[in-house]
Amino acid sequence: MNAASSERVLVTGASGFIGRALVPHLLAAGFSVRAASRTPEKIRLAGVETAQLPSPDAPAAAFETLATGCDHVVHLAAIAHARQKLATAAYEAANRMLAARLAEAARSAAQGKFVFISSIRAQCGQVADGIVRETDPAKPEDDYGRAKLAAEQAIAAIFADTGKFTILRPVLVYGPGVGGNMAMLTRLGRLPVPLPFAGLDAKRSLLDREALCDAILHSIREPKTDGGTYLVADAEPLSVAQILAAIRAGLGRKPGLFPVPQSWLAHLAGLVGQSTRWQAVTGGLIASPLLLEETGWRAPRDSFRRIAESARA
Repeated sequence: MNAASSERVLVTGASGFIGRALVPHLLAAGFSVRAASRTPEKIRLAGVETAQLPSPDAPAAAFETLATGCDHVVHLAAIAHARQKLATAAYEAANRMLAARLAEAARSAAQGKFVFISSIRAQCGQVADGIVRETDPAKPEDDYGRAKLAAEQAIAAIFADTGKFTILRPVLVYGPGVGGNMAMLTRLGRLPVPLPFAGLDAKRSLLDREALCDAILHSIREPKTDGGTYLVADAEPLSVAQILAAIRAGLGRKPGLFPVPQSWLAHLAGLVGQSTRWQAVTGGLIASPLLLEETGWRAPRDSFRRIAESARA
């Protein structure tokens, strides 16, 4: 029997894109799981205890009850891909206050690790020059990133005396069922027509969802990660053209890409009101995973193949 089988992990946001992969990942590693969500009825896994995730302004007792009986806590729940622009207060409540309330409860109820899934956006904007590292000053550029950074700071303060926390800042995550900008690229790649994106060569760091699950498990188990903040990314960044080629490879197709001036594409995006999103998708952002690798985690080095398999799935 796995030595972890007596340990229970509370996973918030368990019905979301990452949570749906993380819960089975933890079960396979020998942990038991309490899966919390705003919609716990969507969690249908045998042997998994489900729970309602309290609202950010719920009484402290609700968070204490949620964390009691758990050895470790992984906090995924957040607002990420909003369909419309949200008020600053909405990000503050969902992405900072909820994290802090849960961390306070876990500090007294759970004796193991508190792993917080933050975001690259707590480090920088959607586009960045050079190579981004955790040792750089954090300069978030929007309400989402600022709320995530504030949550990190609150968690670090709550666990200042024990250091029993790890903060992970993943880049854009891919995998079956992904949403957001990666879903848009997947839809483009599935179109049965040639695409004018061969010239989009700015590199972006991506992260396989299973690799993020490995990083979370590693953070729970590895004392070297205690009190640390880490960027999480695949080892090799890819351009939009390479991502689309990988998606089409997974579908058994040739890349089918041809070049046109990038300024034309940017102008077209502006005409349909998508300039900001276009810049976020096509601009460069390279994040270094070396600091987390120094603790024993290994970043994927076969992103093209993994993206192809994700598209196939």
